[in-house]
Amino acid sequence: MGTCCTKYLDLGKKYMDNAKARTDRSPWDTFIYGVALTMTRKASDHAEVLKDLKQAFPDVEKAQKSCVPPGVPHVSAAEKTYHPERVVEAMCENARQLPLEEKVDSKVRTVQPSWGHLSYSMEQCDREGIRKHYLFRKQKGPDMLLLESGCHVPVMDRWMLRRMLKPTPEQEETFSEDVLRIQRSHQQYGLLRDAVIEEASECQVPVGEHHVSCWFER
Repeated sequence: MGTCCTKYLDLGKKYMDNAKARTDRSPWDTFIYGVALTMTRKASDHAEVLKDLKQAFPDVEKAQKSCVPPGVPHVSAAEKTYHPERVVEAMCENARQLPLEEKVDSKVRTVQPSWGHLSYSMEQCDREGIRKHYLFRKQKGPDMLLLESGCHVPVMDRWMLRRMLKPTPEQEETFSEDVLRIQRSHQQYGLLRDAVIEEASECQVPVGEHHVSCWFER
């Protein structure tokens, strides 16, 4: 268990207020923030990835019109993400105007929700609703998008896992692999996520503000 992060609580509150205001103004902008922060390999490259994605997909209507082969936009900074070949495709999939459906045994099944589904889930802070969207099925992605939407959740990213686990010098050798393993595990991720939520409650601080304040203290 960590300690209360109180030094930057004012910045934490401002960050969350700004995130909520941005989402109210443009859910698409928040979606791009979520993609950039989730998928970029190095924190120092976040700004470049964000800039390129916003230039290629300035709004959801533009994305819907441009995401038609062979004219799908090229995003050079995608090379700085974990899955360069999937980022642009995922942007297009999540911008879909109508749900993608398929017929299975005489029943229609939704394969890919529409942008309306995702934006509504962001507005409602609905984690499971977001997890139904392709890019955010895992654990970290939904939480990152929710945090950027102004929702009070913690994100088990690399720095928060380091803060909670406090790896020894010997454990540092495999820490990167451990981070990926935890982020892929519903059980391990959930246990640590719950621990941070409990910590914020004990500190009597909204969990989103707690998360951001701890981030500034790293």
